[in-house]
Amino acid sequence: RRLVFGLLLSALAWAQPETLTRLGQEYQELRKQPGHFTGGGQWNAAVDKWGGRKHQVMGQLAELLKGQSTELLLSTMAGPDRRYPTPDGRVRWVYYWRGGHDYLFFDCRASHIERVDWWMAGE
Repeated sequence: RRLVFGLLLSALAWAQPETLTRLGQEYQELRKQPGHFTGGGQWNAAVDKWGGRKHQVMGQLAELLKGQSTELLLSTMAGPDRRYPTPDGRVRWVYYWRGGHDYLFFDCRASHIERVDWWMAGE
């Protein structure tokens, strides 16, 4: 049982970088697509829809990047759309899902991601 458990953990460790790379590349492609909230004017279900592909990919990346380094965040998602200090001394890295309307943010301190969450306009 221990051997099987150890093999499973090893497989997960190897799969995670590949998954991060794949999702990061997909996110960066989706990030380039215009949509209703990102200057295109036209509705684009892949990037605008709740549960659309961009929303799904960003949610998966949020889970995988929790507690990781900002270096990994940058190499996976590229630079943020906004970056600013928070009152508690962290730096908030903002990645737009639907422009500044709804976004994923990473609160970072000393090159480490301490918090990941969404901001939703909540219409």
